[in-house]
Amino acid sequence: MSTLTKVFVFLTSIFGIVLSCLFVAAAAQWDNWRQLAQTYQQQAQGEFTQRINVQATTAAELAMKSDALEEKARLLATAEQKIVQLTSDLSRTQGELARARNDSQAFEAGRAKLQESLDVVTRQLDGTQKQNVTLLSQNTDLQTRNAKLNSRVLDLTAKVTTLTDESRNLQEKLFAAEQQMAAGGRMQGGAAVEPTSPSGVRASQPLAKGPIKAEVVEVQGAYASINAGESSGVSAGMTFIVYRENGKYVGDLVVDRVWPGQAAGKLASVQGAVQVGDDAIFGLSQ
Repeated sequence: MSTLTKVFVFLTSIFGIVLSCLFVAAAAQWDNWRQLAQTYQQQAQGEFTQRINVQATTAAELAMKSDALEEKARLLATAEQKIVQLTSDLSRTQGELARARNDSQAFEAGRAKLQESLDVVTRQLDGTQKQNVTLLSQNTDLQTRNAKLNSRVLDLTAKVTTLTDESRNLQEKLFAAEQQMAAGGRMQGGAAVEPTSPSGVRASQPLAKGPIKAEVVEVQGAYASINAGESSGVSAGMTFIVYRENGKYVGDLVVDRVWPGQAAGKLASVQGAVQVGDDAIFGLSQ
């Protein structure tokens, strides 16, 4: 075998080996590329799935955020309405506060004026209390004097009653004496003589025995009526003393009209309002 042939065979062998190596290397590279492509495909599939999941999650989050935004928008609208209402309430409250301040100032001015009036009234009250103490002292003295006068009046009433009885007895004796004188005149003259009552004596009207007590039953302006009349010895011209249960003097009643069980007259020296139920008496000051 020639050298050229040997070289050709050697080169052919070398070339075959190189081709084999290249083929093996290409096959290995192809397998690596296929595995790498599968790996890339799996990664791409995973990333696609992950992206779909992310998109779904994002869509859900967007929906939730949209709902949250709508809720916040609703709350914002409600808050704006509340702000408007609160602004209106604030304006009204400020107006009421201003009126309250004005009222407070007016009240304070009124209170100061009332305090001044109260001070004046307090001073007047102090003076009135001092006068009251003086009047109470005078009233005590007057009550003492009144008690003494009442005792004196009772004594005088008893004396007046005695004198009235004596006067009535004397008038009756005088009337009887005149009757006897008239009867003697008739017997001497032989003619009937009409008996006459003695001067100043009214036989048709009995004299009152002691004080006459009555009660006011009617009051009309300056006139009043009492429940005592001719049957009790009341006659026109009598003056009754009107007083209350506590002995307080009210006034006088001058009788000008008389009936059997009632009398009426004009009020005089009135020291207070005469009322129905007040007591009246005749005979204490006669």
